[in-house]
Amino acid sequence: MATTFEKRRQMVGVVLIAPALIVIAGILGYPIVRSALLALHDVKLRAGKLDQVWVGLANFRQMFSDQGLQHAALNTLYFSAMEVILVVGIGLGVALLLNQPQGRSGFLKILLVVPWAIAPVANAVLWKWILNSNYGVLNALLKTLGLIDGYQVWLGTPFSALNFLLLVDVWKSIPFVTLLMLAGLQRVPVALHKAAYMDGANSFQSFRYITLPAIKDAIGIAVILQTIWSLRVFDIIFVLTRGGPADGTVLLNFLAYRVTFNFLDIGYGAAIANVIFILTFMLAIGYLWLLKPKPTAGAK
Repeated sequence: MATTFEKRRQMVGVVLIAPALIVIAGILGYPIVRSALLALHDVKLRAGKLDQVWVGLANFRQMFSDQGLQHAALNTLYFSAMEVILVVGIGLGVALLLNQPQGRSGFLKILLVVPWAIAPVANAVLWKWILNSNYGVLNALLKTLGLIDGYQVWLGTPFSALNFLLLVDVWKSIPFVTLLMLAGLQRVPVALHKAAYMDGANSFQSFRYITLPAIKDAIGIAVILQTIWSLRVFDIIFVLTRGGPADGTVLLNFLAYRVTFNFLDIGYGAAIANVIFILTFMLAIGYLWLLKPKPTAGAK
């Protein structure tokens, strides 16, 4: 009887949330389906109208011979890898410092959140002012300290521009990862560290064998989230470099925008966007898997 009642209760719940689920599915599903269909067509804007011709997988095959896309893919690989390494590494280091008794200040945590709380476009505009080659704060500071003879064009070469974009994104991303790591560190029982020290373990051994295993899920979540967010970077590219110089800061996300809205090759732009979507979707599955409750030792 109790089982029947429980089933009816679950059915009522499904019926009640069904309208909301249908609306959400429509809002999320239509753009995905529409984008997938556009990717299978040669879509060009001609005389103010969309001209669509079915081409199947031709847009996806074009990617293998598109040197611009291959260059953007290499830029994206470098940017994402370095972003994840720097953000997770520095975030963990800052979290370890904040987890010390002298670092547990509410003011420090509020100060830490400021870069993350700034709107992405405002963040990019701020850094555009800092890096300006004529009146930028960075040039003025370094020249005052005697570290440079004259003002530098920090965004003047593809390599330096890409790395400064990386710096801007890392600066904004560190606070979130730091707080995520800090939450994981504060769940580690202090008694474990004390017991390890009593057994002769040093700080490095305590970190390696106690702290790291305890926060491995937090590290995994941070790596996946940062990888996803690195694939979505657009604001700082648009404001700071517009993909230049010499396409040195064009990432896949920005390339999809440029192909679609600048070159008006909507079908090919949709194909690039779909590849990014598939990569992001796979990473999201990994993220959800990490969030899944793990069975405790001895559980059946």
